[in-house]
This record gives sequence, C-alpha cells and structure tokens, in this order.
Amino acid sequence: MPLIALVATFLLLLLLKRRITYSLQELSVRWVGDPDIALVIYFVIVLPGVVIHELSHWLAAKVLGVRVSKLSIGPVRKGRSRRVSLGSLQIRKVDPLRASLIGMAPLIGGTLIILLIGFLVLDMDQVGGAVVGQDVEGILAELERVVYIPDFWLWLYLIFSVSNAMLPSASDMDTVRPVIIFLGALTAIIVIVTGIPAIPPDVVRTVNVIAGYLASAFALSLAVDIVFISVIMMLLWVTRWLQAR
Repeated sequence: MPLIALVATFLLLLLLKRRITYSLQELSVRWVGDPDIALVIYFVIVLPGVVIHELSHWLAAKVLGVRVSKLSIGPVRKGRSRRVSLGSLQIRKVDPLRASLIGMAPLIGGTLIILLIGFLVLDMDQVGGAVVGQDVEGILAELERVVYIPDFWLWLYLIFSVSNAMLPSASDMDTVRPVIIFLGALTAIIVIVTGIPAIPPDVVRTVNVIAGYLASAFALSLAVDIVFISVIMMLLWVTRWLQAR
C-alpha cells in the first residue's frame, strides 16, 4: 500500500504542478501583458523552491566529489525552443550514476523539507491519526488547530514553493533517464532468468517505511497545491471574465 500511495501521489503531484505552472503564467501574462515580465513574476513566486532546488544539486555534487563550475539562479530562456530555466548548476562531466544522483537531489531535499514542516511545525501526524480513525469531528478539530498555528500561511506558501520546484527538470531527467532505463532492463533480465526473487521481510519493511514517508510528503504537497490552485483558478476565471467584457 505505501508503494501504491507513493506512485499515485507522485503522479498526481506531477500533473497538478504542470497545471499550476501554466495557470500562473497565463494569469501573469493577462495581468501585465508581457511574457518576460510574467516569467519574472512566476520566478519570484517559486523563488524559495528554486533556491532549495539548486542548493540541493550543489550539496549533492560536493558530497559526491564532483567539481562545480557555476551556480546561477534566475529566469532564462534557452535555445530555439525558448525552454525556460529558473536556475542552473554547471558540473564537470561525471559517470552516469553520480550524475543521476545529483539530478535527483532536489526531489530528496524538497521532500525532507516538506516532511520537517509537516511533522515539526504543522504536526500533521495528529491529522493523519484522525483521518485513519475516520473521526470527522477529530479531523475538523485538527484542521482548525493547524490553521491557527503561528505563520500558518507562510509555512503553507513555503510548502507550495518547494513542492513546485523540487520535481526533476528536463535537464535533470536527461541525466536520470539512462540510469532508470539501465536498472529497469537489468531487473527485467534478472526476473526472466531467475524468476521473481524472495525479498527478505526486513527489506520489505524498510522500503514500506521510506515509501510511506515519501507518500506523506507528496500528499501534504498535494493538499497545499489544491488550496493554491483553487485560488489561482478563481483569479484566472475572474480575469478572463473582466477582459472579455
């Protein structure tokens, strides 16, 4: 179940992130009328997440002993496709394994930050306990308690910013994809040759615990994103209606 929850929440987060990006950019363009200014507005909104994204790359490179040549943060349109980059880190050419670990670092770093905020600041384990117990009054009481936590909206914005910048970018996937394909092919060959191996119970428990924490972080991100996308879509609808008139 934790693995299923992990995959489901990750895919939903990926889809919602794309919708949020497009909606925010459209809203910004409709307000200011200039795509470049709209890009700057979007960059400012997700700036904390972008900083954490690039610092995660940098920290992973340092830990893995990879030389970093340049770290930059700021919106840039690249190439003929005009693909947008909100930040970049240039490293020397390394083996695919270390390159993929550096590429996945923002997802790991962002997830850890969201978990820390969720459990240490928002105390989401109590909300989770009420949800598991199917106690409607308890769930409402816990949600009311969370709303009155000091700087609640600031923490919510930080989760929103981090969750929408932690997912691997197109350039990150260029380094991660070959390793994923290789591991998938290797696993398929092992299964075909030897059959499905017996997995030790301790390994299963460890994987389930890790998957459970990741799914919790993604679920919290989804809940926060739903709040923000609701506001964004309402503003976008009002803006479209006013401009149509």
